[in-house]
Parts: sequence; structure tokens; C-alpha cells
Amino acid sequence: MPLKNSEQNYGIVSRANHWLTAFIFIGLLAIGLYMTGLEKGDDKQALYALHKSMGIALFGLMLLRLVWLKISPNPEQLSKNKFEHILGHAVKGLLYLAMLGMPISGWIMSNSGGHEVSFFNMFALPTLMGEHEMTHEISEFIHSTFGFVLIAIVLLHIAGALKHHFVYKDVTLLRMVGKNKATDTTEKNSEGK
Repeated sequence: MPLKNSEQNYGIVSRANHWLTAFIFIGLLAIGLYMTGLEKGDDKQALYALHKSMGIALFGLMLLRLVWLKISPNPEQLSKNKFEHILGHAVKGLLYLAMLGMPISGWIMSNSGGHEVSFFNMFALPTLMGEHEMTHEISEFIHSTFGFVLIAIVLLHIAGALKHHFVYKDVTLLRMVGKNKATDTTEKNSEGK
């Protein structure tokens, strides 16, 4: 399996980043929604610490993804029309922006609320600022807004992938799991010539 993306397929690095990011995002969302309804106590604090650690992991994966895109650009989208091509790029751009903005706003929210942000108690991120109530409220609003925006964007992303798979019957979804039928067909056709 190639590490880098090709013109037709995603490499192992992009696929691993995609699915690990998706798994962490779903976990962050579930924990975030659950922990906000809990009473103050040790359980809530433990979930906040886990949420922050997972947020750092997500932020790191997104930074790696941006660097990897420069090293190994994604294959071109398999859009059926110009509108869907533009929509696909817009959804992906908003997804990247929100997945970077959410951890940053959470980091600011924690610091401005007087809390550090640590990664599984192994290290703490630098403190960006001291306690500041207005900044805390603004960053809390931004963080929760990014959460709901991300839910909508992820649902659009999933709907688009499923439409490509079941309606257009192309390899958009298959190439993200490493099974691109188009490659097999292309190789067979070139061998038969």
C-alpha cells in the first residue's frame, strides 16, 4: 500500500488520518454533549480532561493533514457537475476550518476559565491567557457553535459520500477505504491492449 496519494487513490497516510480523525471527532462530540449535563464532581472533571486530551489529538491530526496535503495532494473529486464539485470543496474547507477552530476555541475557553489544557497528563499546552470572563464566554459560544456547525458539515460529508457510492456508483467512498475498483478496471483494460 502506497503511503502517498496518487491521482486516483488515497494513500495509507491520508486514509489513516481521515478515519482516526473521524473516530476522535465522534468521541469528542459524544463526551462533550454528555459531560455538559453532568453535575460538578470527579466524573465531570475526568471527562473534561479526556475531552481536552482528545481535542489536542484532533488538532495535531489536522495540522498533520495540512502538512501532508502539501507533500501529497488529495486525488481529484469525482463530481458529476460543477455545483457538486464546488460544494464538495466548500464542505471540505469548512470541515478543516471548524476542526482547527474547535480545538483552538476550546484551548482559549479553558485558559480564560482558569484551567490548563493537558494531553493525558503527559504535558500541558502553553497558557495563552489568564482568567478573563468575557473571553471565556465568547470562546465558549464559539466552541459550541463550531460543534453544531461540525455536526451539519459532517452529515453533509457523509451524505455526499453515500450519494457517490449508492447513486453515482463511483469509487469516491471505496478509495477512502483502500478499495478502488477503478484502478483494477483500468489495470485490466491496459493489460488487455
